[in-house]
Amino acid sequence: MKKLSKIVCLLMVLVLMIVMTACGSKKESTEEPVTDAQTEEQASTDEASDDYDIAANLKLMGDPEGVKIVDTDHFTLTLPLGGTWDYDYDSKTSITFYNIAGREADCGGRLFSLVAYEPDDDSYKGLPHYSVVGESGGKVYVAEYPSDVQADVEVEEHMKQYETVYAEVNKIEAKAADSPLVLK
Repeated sequence: MKKLSKIVCLLMVLVLMIVMTACGSKKESTEEPVTDAQTEEQASTDEASDDYDIAANLKLMGDPEGVKIVDTDHFTLTLPLGGTWDYDYDSKTSITFYNIAGREADCGGRLFSLVAYEPDDDSYKGLPHYSVVGESGGKVYVAEYPSDVQADVEVEEHMKQYETVYAEVNKIEAKAADSPLVLK
């Protein structure tokens, strides 16, 4: 009888361990189950965006002292002080332009990001600071701006460079006739 009690206790402990392990796995996963319809929708979205690349045929022109131009199949960006800023290719739908000195000083350096959204995706409306640049080639282009100055405010020369380039970036938001960003 004692052997049977021990076996039952061991089995109960084993069952409890399995149940606790299963519960722990459920707690770690915060994702909702994906339905077949969602999988098919995501697959069709991925296929459509697989062909798109915001930086397709990217070319850099200009010089470090003067104007630098970034030209792609989808847009042209022309900014002054070409040696003070650069870009990061974030993804097939996003490219970020930044101030080099600000980034090197661990101040971020971000000037703005240009992001291409699908026409039915308005998730950018939750961003703190953005402007819709326009529509082209079946995409909605949104400029996403930093919410603070991304330069080392202690270094006067760096601030002048940042402010000069950012003044041009502000023309994008204002949709100025002489905006440095032109969609194709």
